[in-house]
Amino acid sequence: PPEIERPPQAQAVKSGGIAAFYCYATGEPAPSFTWKKNGKKLRYTDSRYLISDFEGGSLLRIEPVRKKKESGMYECVAENGNGDPVSVEAELTVYDEKELPNGFPQIIQNPGMKVVEKSRNAVLVCEGAGDPNPTITWIKDTMPVDLKANPRLSLMKQGSLRIEAAEETDQGKYECVATNSIGTEYSYSAQLYVRVRRVPPHFTIRPELKYEVKNGADVNITCVAVGSPMPFVKWREGVKDLTPDNDVPIGKNVLILTNIRETTNYTCVAASKLGIIETHTVVKVQALPRAPTNVRVSDVQPTSVRL
Repeated sequence: PPEIERPPQAQAVKSGGIAAFYCYATGEPAPSFTWKKNGKKLRYTDSRYLISDFEGGSLLRIEPVRKKKESGMYECVAENGNGDPVSVEAELTVYDEKELPNGFPQIIQNPGMKVVEKSRNAVLVCEGAGDPNPTITWIKDTMPVDLKANPRLSLMKQGSLRIEAAEETDQGKYECVATNSIGTEYSYSAQLYVRVRRVPPHFTIRPELKYEVKNGADVNITCVAVGSPMPFVKWREGVKDLTPDNDVPIGKNVLILTNIRETTNYTCVAASKLGIIETHTVVKVQALPRAPTNVRVSDVQPTSVRL
């Protein structure tokens, strides 16, 4: 039979605010969830009620809360066809905004919309007040942010959320929540956008137009290209690829030529999903000078001859 793993918590909120109950249950097969209020099944038709199942649980979120309508007992029921359904209750208390008890938490600094470039750091600000001093937690896209599960996320001193090396998965709608023994208060929501820079490839180190080498010499030719995303860089001799397809380096490729015997054209190709560019070079083998003709001896010494 199903088992309630983490029951929803009783809450006290102000009228016009947000209340959210999270109910976690396990079982084989995974249980399905229904929510009841004062014994009656809640309907999905009221737009102020969001009922959303997630892996291992269900969320009931009420936004905005209305004083007379919403106060009462809320029940999470989990069933999976094995044994009896299990249920657990949590009470919602709603205070009128003009009659908040002393010490009720408040958000004194709300997070604001933020745009951050991918792999940069971001801070979503939040500060709460109350007596006792409230605990700050964060919600992303209606789900609690698990700081332990993501080492890139950390809570700063006042309650701001620090995100290191932002990834596209960090994008979403964030809220901070201030909770103490008197009640719970949600901040305004703030959207975080993670911008992925898109820069077509371009060369930062090009090969020279021409390399002149002696017959049998060696030469290394460096080709470097950058962009976002970083491009693959490969070398071609005419139409023949010199870089194996399964081992194309990113950003930099050094062409190593040994025992060069003939003049050859080479092409460095840089490619990403934003474009393909190429640059050309020629490695020219210097011809040996011809043997001189019509040579005359003009001065003979014991150890040398002048021609």
